[in-house]
Amino acid sequence: MAALIALPWVEPDKFALHVISLIAIASIAAMGLQVLLGYSGQLSIGQAAFYGIGAYTSAFLTAKLGVPFPLALIGAGVAAAIASLLMVPITRLTGAYLAVATLGFSIIVYLFIKNEEWLTGGSYGFIGIPRAELFGYVLRDPRSSYYLNVGVAAIVYFVFARIEGSRFARAINAIRQDADAARASGIRVTLLKSECFVIAAFVAGLAGSLYAHEVRYLAPNDFTFWKSIEILIMVVIGGVGSLAGAILGAAVVVGLPEYLRAIGDYRMLVFGAILIATMLFGEGGLAALVATLGRRLAVAMRLVPKLPASRKVAQ
Repeated sequence: MAALIALPWVEPDKFALHVISLIAIASIAAMGLQVLLGYSGQLSIGQAAFYGIGAYTSAFLTAKLGVPFPLALIGAGVAAAIASLLMVPITRLTGAYLAVATLGFSIIVYLFIKNEEWLTGGSYGFIGIPRAELFGYVLRDPRSSYYLNVGVAAIVYFVFARIEGSRFARAINAIRQDADAARASGIRVTLLKSECFVIAAFVAGLAGSLYAHEVRYLAPNDFTFWKSIEILIMVVIGGVGSLAGAILGAAVVVGLPEYLRAIGDYRMLVFGAILIATMLFGEGGLAALVATLGRRLAVAMRLVPKLPASRKVAQ
């Protein structure tokens, strides 16, 4: 945490701070998807819809209605959560059926954003989005925006970390392992699945709001089917079920292509190869890979005593 606070003073480059802000925003959306995929086992390809709803809601509230940013941020999350209630009937679906249903919802939202020019600006995009403002202070410089985005990401992380050990988390984990057995045990499966959708949508809406005020221009192509795939990739390569993995996945998917621009047209080729290598050699995602490397490094530095040969045989 101290490193994150000190980073803008150690690395004051505006582009670097902007990229880290985008990573923080993406990690919020990825942590929301972890609730669905990692905790309750629901495969959603519709997070871009809630991300877009949050972005356009926050942009409209601040630019058109003059609502203060903190209220617009919460309003964006609430709007996305309310929209997710439309998904309640499909929570009975599983696997590929659920994925296709959420994909359909994402397409509907994208078409709405693209065609309703009176509300979203349509294909021309939504312009004139004001900078975020807190306590009367406009966050004009990248350093201030960095603290806002990283701060919200940290709050989301610690809230979800507290949820991990709760009764709610144990219930949805039981659903992920065997929904029929969970239902037979008295767990209200449909209700809990719906709650996971609402939580994931609310968090995606928060991320969308932050994104809108970070880039200050929204276009329909920012919220297509591919954005949902991008968020899903963050979760998978980072480690399904791991909050830290969601952050690592966001750092790779968002940050790495930016820093590979120096190699021109080959950057996406290299990026794809890195993703393949990560999945090939990092079973369990980046979070598990980093944990394994950390243990091996600790052993190498004699921070963790090696077991005697006799104990190894006994185990």
